[in-house]
Amino acid sequence: MATSLTLTPVGEQWPERTPGPEHIYPLHGPDFARDPFSYYDNLRRHVGAVVPVSLEETHRIRGYLVIDHAAQLEILRDQQQIWTRDPRWYRDLAEGVLPADHPLIAQLAYRRSRLCSEGAEHATLSGPGNKALARMDTLRVGDLVEGLADQLIDSFFQGGDPEAETVEVDILRQFALPLPLLVLTRLAGMDEREALASGTALHAMLSGSAGPQHTREELASLMAGLVEHKRKEPGPDLVSWMLHHNQDGALTPAELSEDVWLQIAVGRGASTAWICNTLLELMTNERLNEDVAAARCSMDQAMNHIMWTDAPIQNLIGRWATRPTWLGGFRINAGDMAIISLGAAAADPVMRSVGLDTSRTNNAHLGWGSGTHGCPAPARELGALIVRTGLERLWDRLPDMELAVPREALEWSQPHVARTPLALPVRFPRPSADLPNGASEEWTLTSGPSETAPAARPEPQHSPFTSPPPRTASATGKDGSAAQRGKLPLWRSPAAWWPKR
Repeated sequence: MATSLTLTPVGEQWPERTPGPEHIYPLHGPDFARDPFSYYDNLRRHVGAVVPVSLEETHRIRGYLVIDHAAQLEILRDQQQIWTRDPRWYRDLAEGVLPADHPLIAQLAYRRSRLCSEGAEHATLSGPGNKALARMDTLRVGDLVEGLADQLIDSFFQGGDPEAETVEVDILRQFALPLPLLVLTRLAGMDEREALASGTALHAMLSGSAGPQHTREELASLMAGLVEHKRKEPGPDLVSWMLHHNQDGALTPAELSEDVWLQIAVGRGASTAWICNTLLELMTNERLNEDVAAARCSMDQAMNHIMWTDAPIQNLIGRWATRPTWLGGFRINAGDMAIISLGAAAADPVMRSVGLDTSRTNNAHLGWGSGTHGCPAPARELGALIVRTGLERLWDRLPDMELAVPREALEWSQPHVARTPLALPVRFPRPSADLPNGASEEWTLTSGPSETAPAARPEPQHSPFTSPPPRTASATGKDGSAAQRGKLPLWRSPAAWWPKR
């Protein structure tokens, strides 16, 4: 049933609003960006487990920041069916009282996708994507990630002064940002042109460097073209498997396209932050560094520690009450928003008391979410595989890497959702060989290898999926088999096409 300014998404009158809290606390500004954990701790001590907050300067984008772990679980699992991910229940958004030009508004807008659905509809919309991810061969995907990570590390040694004893790079821009996107676009079956266009549009949307509506439309067009291409010419890739598991037509092409870019966007953002935050902790936490070096702590355990102390996804924005309720002593109106603060786990006095060792092995964090909207197991495995493999390649090949500036000098993005430094400069000694792993000095960042240069180390060419999807009637033609045309492309150096915006 259609909604209006006066009706809820189920066609009923909105209940009369009770007055909101008198004091709203800002969840923005330089103090929050610089040290959100002290900020959360201060809110916990002076307000409580639930805090009314605003996300921008006009105080019109409001919500209730949920700091308490038990209350977070209650909302995420939603056993009483009070909370929804459907933003049509966001009353302020429905009534048009929010600042239309704020970048968060575009992220909160309703789209027919797994992200904004519940119940049977959510199961339908997420089904093909989850089944396709389950087809991955994690050993082969690991080979793919390792090959791409090595290419990015090789590119660190291109340009600059070849006589310099140390090399300095921005590990965020030159590794943590491109690696997850490279892996995910490759798994989706994109060729280099499609991956460049999609990566540029996605980077612009998430960084706010272009209008959100323009970049969303560009992404939608790119994903629609990819889905249509794979419908005609399936290959050993994620999109082809999604189409195979949607043979009953439960999802429209537009809904399939939406799920493709959603998986890429979510995977890219969380993995980038996870790589940066874990590496930063390894470089500045002497005990953790020594324990990983001595194999007393695995990389997986170091990553788990970060889920507690510096969560890649700081806040899950977007749970709305479908009826009046109580939360942390506050009267919640239908249409009010709850914000699940995963980053506040670092300020939890219970977690602080158990110490470093427990945070390595305690998997009760909510970094993967919980309930029906929790991250499914295949996606968890893929995300952890990308981050772990990337970190292990950096650790193995650049064991003397160190932060190039004092930690307190780093500048940070506003941690409304993901938290990363704006740049992560690191330095390390130049290896004795000019270039590691046998890469050629003539392998440039803009043109690929010259005609006379030795070829770069070959990438794995086997499929990262357990088997090729069955061919469709239109999947073959005069040019050869669809399996051959759908083969994963042998791209040039990944650093050659990463967006420079």
